[in-house]
Amino acid sequence: MSFLRREFLNKLKRLCIEHMLFRANISLLKVLWLVLKSLKGLFGFLTIVPVGMESIEVISKYFFLCPIVGLVIGSVAGAVGFASNFFLPNLISGFLVLFSIQLLTGFHHLDGLLDLSDAAMARGDTKRRLEVMHDMYTGAAAVASGFIVLALTGLAFGHFSGLGILKAAVVAEVVAKESMVLTAYLGKKPTYEGMGYYVVESMKNKHLEAFVSLLLCAVVGFVLVGVSFVWVLAVMAVAVVVLTSYANKTLECVTGDVMGATNEINRMIALLVILAAVI
Repeated sequence: MSFLRREFLNKLKRLCIEHMLFRANISLLKVLWLVLKSLKGLFGFLTIVPVGMESIEVISKYFFLCPIVGLVIGSVAGAVGFASNFFLPNLISGFLVLFSIQLLTGFHHLDGLLDLSDAAMARGDTKRRLEVMHDMYTGAAAVASGFIVLALTGLAFGHFSGLGILKAAVVAEVVAKESMVLTAYLGKKPTYEGMGYYVVESMKNKHLEAFVSLLLCAVVGFVLVGVSFVWVLAVMAVAVVVLTSYANKTLECVTGDVMGATNEINRMIALLVILAAVI
């Protein structure tokens, strides 16, 4: 009788364990599905790749995974530079990398840089600056800032060759996307509903998500650049704090344009710091 009882208890334990494993596998599959769905949404939003769009809630909730999108964009653009470097001068290959990044992102973030530049030079209160940011006109400040940032970025890319240009493209784009995550994390949400509103709201007090995003960026950077990547992180952090503080004070919020501008500026900064560290 005791033998049958032990057999019954052992079978019951096995069934319980199998049930728990089954539920764990189902939960893991659900998490993987949500991550893949969110990445699909991020790629649809941040690039021109025709993968389809997800809801703004899904995109905002998993915005902290932006560095993964940057990793892919940088790899594709870097591959263009690496391949063209076999038959073109470094400088031209560098600008081809920049053009590839802008093309893949639909010039979306560059538009944010131009809009923020005009708003920064506008006279008036917060309401007036936001109006200038959202109007359809491009002022002298936008043209000047756009030219300077693009020129410096392209010239910086042009200093790399071979695998170096591929690594630089990946690191620069990952840093650029991470800067947007940190800007959303530190920023004030707009009073009006838009992409910036939902993203900033989703990152509010999300310390774990911000840390995971920064960790993803750091892993990529240290693997490809080495210890000197610590300087890239430090300068990127300063730039993010300065730009976010300016937006919070002057515009009283962080908008999609502010995040786009942060993306463009920090891509350039990452490249310049890498060059300074190498030289």
